[in-house]
Amino acid sequence: MPAASSSAQSSFSPTRRKRHAWLWIFLALLLAAFGWVTISANPLAASLREIGGDKPDQSVLDRTFPLAPRGFRYYTFSLPGGSSHVALVGEFTATPEENKAVTPSDGSERAASGVDLLVLSEAEFAAWQTGGSSTSVYGSGRVSHAQVHFELPNVAGIYYLVFSNRVVGSGPSNVRASLRLHFRSWLPDWMRSSKRVET
Repeated sequence: MPAASSSAQSSFSPTRRKRHAWLWIFLALLLAAFGWVTISANPLAASLREIGGDKPDQSVLDRTFPLAPRGFRYYTFSLPGGSSHVALVGEFTATPEENKAVTPSDGSERAASGVDLLVLSEAEFAAWQTGGSSTSVYGSGRVSHAQVHFELPNVAGIYYLVFSNRVVGSGPSNVRASLRLHFRSWLPDWMRSSKRVET
């Protein structure tokens, strides 16, 4: 009887080891697949991430443009229905155009530098454009450089990015702006930033 028991144990042990080996191989493949889906810029991986609730950042503006004295320039973007926890992030820099400084009427040495960045809803933009009093979703104040990071309201619609140079004594400026919509995700930001921004 002891001999038979020993024989049964010896025949069972390799089978069990094989099952464990296949289990570890399966877990390794599963982990590798999860890693690929998580960090890959492949369209299939991006589609699988979206199914899982992750949405890539969406570029709103990435360009350099001139801004005339007392002028403004605007760009639009939209928030679809059901949007929540969406932030506008990025930065902009305004530099005076060389050899085109404007001498203010009050005799000060230089024109006001910097520009205002406003984010307005359609109704707010209509009021602002006609000179009426208007609130704004966001206002940077008059600055020559700003890092932008704020959460938009959970209200679907068209929004206006307005770069304003409407200050007495302002001179012409060149503005470099890079802004995007950032959607809250289950992926950490450092991992999302390693992937390409959707254009």
